[in-house]
Formats: sequence, structure tokens, C-alpha cells
Amino acid sequence: MIVGNFNYHQILFALDTFKLNDEKLGYLEKINSELDRVIKCFEAPKALPLKMYASDNINIDDSCKELKEYIKKQFEIISTNPYDKRYPGEGELRGLVRSELINYKKLRTIVNDEINNIIEKIKSEAAKVTPEKEDFFTPKKVTPSHIAKLIKNNPQRKIVWENSIGELIDMVKILIILELYPGLNEKKISAFICEHFVNPSKEKYQLNQIDKVYKMLQNTLWKNNKNNTTKFFQ
Repeated sequence: MIVGNFNYHQILFALDTFKLNDEKLGYLEKINSELDRVIKCFEAPKALPLKMYASDNINIDDSCKELKEYIKKQFEIISTNPYDKRYPGEGELRGLVRSELINYKKLRTIVNDEINNIIEKIKSEAAKVTPEKEDFFTPKKVTPSHIAKLIKNNPQRKIVWENSIGELIDMVKILIILELYPGLNEKKISAFICEHFVNPSKEKYQLNQIDKVYKMLQNTLWKNNKNNTTKFFQ
């Protein structure tokens, strides 16, 4: 469907170039706004003869470029003979403008249907996304056995760790040594901490952050046997 400068097939083609529904919606709403503007122009009562709206020398308040181009076109297509001076009369022009107005309204209805379809898609996608519920708690004790019990009983909740990362790594190492958490080993320490613990600001620990501290402890405290993990048994 082609109406004035609007081609529905080109509009559909342009839609395919957008990946996100929000982008498609924005594009269609802009098209719809332009159609509203043209329809308002075509619908407005015309006090002057329509042939005057095609003049390049007259600026008329209730006109628009689409109306001007459309009326000009009617004068151009009345006859292919350059010596034929017949022009459409006022009544014929008004009938043609009404017909074109109907075409614009049909195109606007089609565009509105596309807009409504995309809005429904956006709502449907939003309904499928369930926000993750972050549940935090601060343990009363930080002994390895108590921490292991908390994680087993509350696997979805994050433990707020109020001590240093180094002390947290020490505590997890004791979980491994005492086999308090099945399947946990040295290679999984960083991932285990990121999954079950957050810092005092309730922010998730970063994997590279844990790895960095872990390597530092390996090269300093643990290497020199200065590990101070006995406090977790107190």
C-alpha cells in the first residue's frame, strides 16, 4: 500500500532492520505521528479553492507539503498532452482529496495495528522475566560448621560477610579440610564464595577479586605457615 510518500512495504522492510521491539515501536510511533499530521491537514476545512494550495507562491496556514504535492499531481495527470489545458474542477479536487484522506486513515490503522502487536510482544516478554529476589542475612556466628549449615539450609540466600576476604577464604578452606560441604574443593573456592557470600554493602564479590586475594595468601601467609584460621573454631 502506497499513500503519498508512505510505502507500507518499505515500512515493514525498515522494521526488519531493528533488533529490539522498543526500537521498532519508536520507529512506528514516529510514522504514526507523521500520518496524524497529514490527516489533520487533509481533514481541515478549506476556505480557499484547492487549486490555490498547489501554488508555490502562496503560503497557506492550513496546508502541508503532502496536500500541496497531491493537488499538484492531479493537475499533472489530467492529460499527457502538454497543450491540453483541462484541469480538475473544485468539486473533483475535493472528492480526490477525500479519497486520499481515506487512504491515509487506512494506512494509519494498519500502522496502529503493528504498534499494538509490538506492545503486546513487549508486555509478554516482560511477563516472562521474573526479577531475581536477593535475600541476605548476617550470621550470628562465623564458625565453619555454622556457616556450612546455613548454606545447606538456605542455598538461595546470600550471607553478608563482615570480615576481610582473606578471612573468608580461610574459613572456606576449613570447610574443605573438615569436609563440611560435600563437593567443595580448592579449585572451587572462588566460585563458592561468589555464589554464597556478599560484602558488608551486600554487593557480590567478583571472581577475579577473590582469585587475586587467594593467590596473595598462597604466596605469603600460607607459604610461611602463618595461617591464623584457629579463630574460626573459637
